[in-house]
Amino acid sequence: MESFAQSLLRIAPEATQAGHALWLIIALPLLGAFISGAMGKIIGRSNVHLVAVSAVAGSFLLSLLVFLRLNDPSATSPSPFGGIAYAVGADFGTWFQAGAFKVTLGLTADHLSGSMLLVITGIGTLIHIYATGYMAHDPGYWRFFAYLNLFVAMMLTLVLADSLPLLFVGWEGVGMCSYLLIGFWYEDKEKAYAGRKAFITNRIGDFGFLVASFVMVLVIDAMTKLPAFARIGAGASAKGPLSFAVLEEVAKGLPQLLDTAVATGPLAGFTYGACLTGALLLFMLGAAGKSAQFPLYVWLPDAMAGPTPVSALIHAATMVTSGIYLFCRISYLLVLSPRAMAVVALVGAFTALLAALIAVTQTGLKKVLAYSTVSQLGLMFLGIGAGAFWAAFLHVVTHAFFKACLFLGAGSVMHGNANEEDITKLGGVRREMKWTWITFAVATVAITGFVPLSGFFSKDAILHAAHVNQIPLFGDALHFAYVLGTLTAFGTAFYMTRLYWLTFEGTRSPEAKVRHAHESGFAMVMPLVVLAIGAIVFAVHGFPSMHVQKGGETVLQAPMENFLEPVFATTHELVHQRGTITIAEEHEVPWGVYAQAWLIALAGTLLAVWLYAKVIKAGFKLPTFAENLRRLSFGKFYVDEVYDYALIRPVRMVAKGLYSVFDAVVIDGTVHTIGRVTAWTGSALRYAQTGDAQAYAAVMALSLAGGLLYALLKVMP
Repeated sequence: MESFAQSLLRIAPEATQAGHALWLIIALPLLGAFISGAMGKIIGRSNVHLVAVSAVAGSFLLSLLVFLRLNDPSATSPSPFGGIAYAVGADFGTWFQAGAFKVTLGLTADHLSGSMLLVITGIGTLIHIYATGYMAHDPGYWRFFAYLNLFVAMMLTLVLADSLPLLFVGWEGVGMCSYLLIGFWYEDKEKAYAGRKAFITNRIGDFGFLVASFVMVLVIDAMTKLPAFARIGAGASAKGPLSFAVLEEVAKGLPQLLDTAVATGPLAGFTYGACLTGALLLFMLGAAGKSAQFPLYVWLPDAMAGPTPVSALIHAATMVTSGIYLFCRISYLLVLSPRAMAVVALVGAFTALLAALIAVTQTGLKKVLAYSTVSQLGLMFLGIGAGAFWAAFLHVVTHAFFKACLFLGAGSVMHGNANEEDITKLGGVRREMKWTWITFAVATVAITGFVPLSGFFSKDAILHAAHVNQIPLFGDALHFAYVLGTLTAFGTAFYMTRLYWLTFEGTRSPEAKVRHAHESGFAMVMPLVVLAIGAIVFAVHGFPSMHVQKGGETVLQAPMENFLEPVFATTHELVHQRGTITIAEEHEVPWGVYAQAWLIALAGTLLAVWLYAKVIKAGFKLPTFAENLRRLSFGKFYVDEVYDYALIRPVRMVAKGLYSVFDAVVIDGTVHTIGRVTAWTGSALRYAQTGDAQAYAAVMALSLAGGLLYALLKVMP
């Protein structure tokens, strides 16, 4: 009779073969990173470009083959990730074991991770091609492409992992690569500081991820000691307690125990529900670090210190989406805790509005886009907390296209304007950089939320879910989050129109570095065109066009919702069983909601055009109150300064105090004392070393005589 893990992870022959090839998707960029880093100076710039781009492009082709296989049920098996989804995967045996705790090394791809593979490798390939032009004359090109390939490999490890420990390897890997890439030009102290800031901030979140994992191990250990859950214990022994296969089975069994106190162990006295909520909030802390949510968002705007391709890769397709992917993957756990869902939704909504308010007044081209990323990530977390997991993931995909296009377009503008980044000095770029202008305009319309581009449907799906869904225990949480999200949508339309208008319309300031811009080369323009097209065509995945039978009635679903339905099957089953959140189903196209969302985007756009094309251009001065608000926003609400005075400076003072007392006195004093004693001893012994051979012979004779005398005295009675 098959064990739990064997029956759950049984892979058909075709799926096994495809699953065992998954490691090649990771191995190609890893190999590219090694060749570029170890032999880059030897093989030359052109060959480094060829190796780096080919490695990621090869991963994209393999990912495409896997994605096509996932849509063929005859060649796949039941997913170890969730519900009735299909997957390809392979288990490579025990990775490590400590007592009863075991972790196996396995890779699995289903509809969720398969979609992420295409986003990471597809957009990653375009960014690599763009970088061959952008970094063409940088002396550290070989090091840059080695880091870029390694970054992609770590993100692929994260999404292909079949357990939390292996996911954490990729999680830490992208954190390390972000440090290397943000601080790539480390000779500049400001850029090196930005890299350190990203690294340290992410370590705070990673601590939360680790503690959350430990808590889940304790919960599962306590749970498997109960006779009714012996099946889960068998799976935990075979696959490891933190595999997604076991976590899903735990989620199915937890509703019976949520209000029950843990009997024994470190969690004794706490209820299973409290422990689960604590673990999920700690996971949220980890996600806040990687996905730049309040209060750990402060590293992401400073990440602009890195080269523009790095900004596009971090902000669009890889690192910042890690937290969203994590919560989509463990959605079956999240829906068991209404408190955690409310916190996730409110943190996301607050972060979205805060970042939008800051972006409204920033003058740096990439700085505005950085805060825009923080804001859009907040909307994704709002979708997660509102139970619209598919909508949050759809926004990950659509955002990847238009935000990568915006960042690469910003890099093209800077490249053609002598690295000028101040949007108040730019202007009229439209007339001199046609391709950059067209693609940037398309991406701007997409993120603003106009029909029929992709950003409209994904953003509206999130806000609509927050409006119609409800968390019974926290009735007003989603309504409040919806209001914040709606204000964010208005702010997004305003600051993106402002950014576009000041950069591409009007006239150039006399203070600009150059009077005339020039269009970028083909290697930089071609990715912009592809990404702009993607920002348009992916709209079809968000429009509710599929009639599906569900629960005895016909509901309307978007293609992406229908595609991910099997992945979230267990999640929806638990929602129906537990009732932690009420999810409304659509029965017809919500034209009224669409009209409202369109009017909000239109209002923000028209206000920005009116202000910057008419009012401010005519020399209008803001009232004192409005000017004070503008300064507050321009100063980023002084969050960094608060952190500096409340945390950084006290820690630095404590560190200096410890150094002056412990390091300088104890450690340095001990080392110096040993050195001085050795020197004094050597100085004293130096007088006995005269160099006179006769004196040495006399000393030896006297020593021998003394020894003989001592021996005689010992033997005499």
